[in-house]
Amino acid sequence: MAEEQGELHILQPPTAGHPPLDIVAVHGLNGHYKDSFTAKSKTGKTTMWLQDLLPDKLPGARIMTFKYDARAVASASPHGVRENAVKLIRALRDKREDNALRAASNDKSHAGIREISECTKGIVFFGTPHRGSDDAKWATLITGIVSTTIGRPPSEFLKTLRSNSEGLMKISEDFRPIAKNYAIASFYEEHVHRVLGHLIVEKTSAVMGVSHEETMMMGGTHSSMCKFGRNDKRFDPVWRSIRRAAKGREESSTT
Repeated sequence: MAEEQGELHILQPPTAGHPPLDIVAVHGLNGHYKDSFTAKSKTGKTTMWLQDLLPDKLPGARIMTFKYDARAVASASPHGVRENAVKLIRALRDKREDNALRAASNDKSHAGIREISECTKGIVFFGTPHRGSDDAKWATLITGIVSTTIGRPPSEFLKTLRSNSEGLMKISEDFRPIAKNYAIASFYEEHVHRVLGHLIVEKTSAVMGVSHEETMMMGGTHSSMCKFGRNDKRFDPVWRSIRRAAKGREESSTT
């Protein structure tokens, strides 16, 4: 039986006695809700930093990952960024209701989608192609050929992620007016792809360019920049950025 897509998976439940804090990790194209954040050592030992490392740094936080169908090829879903974004927000709203995170507030309003926006304090990006990636053009062509063979259309995500695509520009236009409401940190990849010989997402695309955004180069390729093992020094600036983002823009440092 196939696993359901569009789910929030709780990796670390909230702890009583701590201020309520939800952290939601969302993987990228062809990613996996756990594997995208899991490092594997030479001895075969795995470390899923969201579950194995982050709880010690941010005690009390509820940590979740969002699972959705982001396959570039053979995806069973014809939907793209916007549809999955709505599903994520609704799933988060339902989790918040189930765990009574608003128990201390008054009863003037119900915990709904609007409140998710109001309660969000910050966003941390890892190699996110805000302006797309030239590699998506080639990937669209290749997967288009494969999709024709297997009888399924190319992923909507690929179409959106092409550099300066209409869909991507629309998403950026929608987000920029509200970006000022959130603390934002963006990590961009340092090392080129071993096969392609260049960066998957250039710094110019991975950085939004808003005045209050924290930016930092992260060691690793596009796929390894978000995988940290124990004693990995790269993890330190990551958890600190998440902690600052959780405080909101006013208390976040700016660069």
